[in-house]
Amino acid sequence: MTRLAIVSIAVGALVVAARLPGLLAPAKYREHLIKFPRSILWGRVLMGLAAAIAWWIMYHAATDEWKWAQTYILIGVPVAYFLVVKFAPHYLAMRGAAALMLMAAKVMVDAADWSESPLRLIITVFAYLWVIGAIWMTVAPHHFRDLIGFMMANDKRCRAACSAGVVVGLGLIMLGVFAY
Repeated sequence: MTRLAIVSIAVGALVVAARLPGLLAPAKYREHLIKFPRSILWGRVLMGLAAAIAWWIMYHAATDEWKWAQTYILIGVPVAYFLVVKFAPHYLAMRGAAALMLMAAKVMVDAADWSESPLRLIITVFAYLWVIGAIWMTVAPHHFRDLIGFMMANDKRCRAACSAGVVVGLGLIMLGVFAY
């Protein structure tokens, strides 16, 4: 199994897992999703996860002539996390999700670069759509909040949006299993 297949299956499974509750219990899903953009708990968790991943990447990237920076990275990332959580709590969940989407998009594009399959462009385009979405979530989180409110206005819209997400996720899983 190639790296692109693994990434495609993992991303597809993530998309399905994020949307399946909206098909099974749309009222409860809508309630949670509408509260998500301003959730302090989710903001701290997602931003903490993004900070931990960034810390790991930067700490291990500082080799040879950058070895001196490891101490600053070790101290700086937790300080940066604390400052962000303390002084920028508005829409922190959206910004944490956006940071994780950017990190996932990098993994997707890197995996697609190593593949020879012409279908790799599907993953590449999907990754760039995630980048656009992450930028939008970071720059104008209130617009994204309003979009969530529109899509989750009633059970019918919720099921339609979640159905589209499940179809996309299953498509990525199928690509990973059969095409890559």
